[in-house]
Amino acid sequence: MLDTRSTSAVLSAESKKGLTTKSTILQAALEIASKSGLEGITNGHLADSVGMSKSGVFAHFGSREELQIEVIRKYYQYFADSVFAPALTKPKGLPRLRQMIDSWLKISVGENTSSCFFIAGAAEFDDRPGIVRDELVRSVEDWRSALLRAIKESIAAGHLKKTVVPQEMLFHLYSIVLGAHHDSRFLQNPKSLALANKLIKNVFLNHQATTK
Repeated sequence: MLDTRSTSAVLSAESKKGLTTKSTILQAALEIASKSGLEGITNGHLADSVGMSKSGVFAHFGSREELQIEVIRKYYQYFADSVFAPALTKPKGLPRLRQMIDSWLKISVGENTSSCFFIAGAAEFDDRPGIVRDELVRSVEDWRSALLRAIKESIAAGHLKKTVVPQEMLFHLYSIVLGAHHDSRFLQNPKSLALANKLIKNVFLNHQATTK
């Protein structure tokens, strides 16, 4: 008679091992993509990083595109932990909005950080339609929606002037971070973070509601 308990235990162990291996591969792919972009994830490079065969690496994913999508999702979780989570500890309104922008700048431009996928990925896949670009767009739109919501909450809380146009402020803030990312990563300008912080501070000061 077949011992189903023994079979289930073996399958469970194999499943856990498979998940652990997949997690290791994803982390290695994320590190590669952070330095070389999503297109930098090649069979050979990834296999060397995790000490596996090329076929062994991609046996955990249906295709290279599916691996890239999983990497984007893993980065999104990292982004949520590093940017969304700290912001949620702040009161709604300008304190939360400031924290969101500050955390975003720190993980994108600060020392010992990697390139922001939402910015670098846009340049990498801006004119390349497909499922990888679609996943990037979803992630970016989620982030922009969160920023827009925080701007609206800042107006509702009386922290920003009622004359502020949320979409315009979003464009302004987003453009500053894009510029800082470009100048810091591409031009290697060490002053870009300080300049970005100064410009963002001025945006808030110029639109801050007057207290009576």
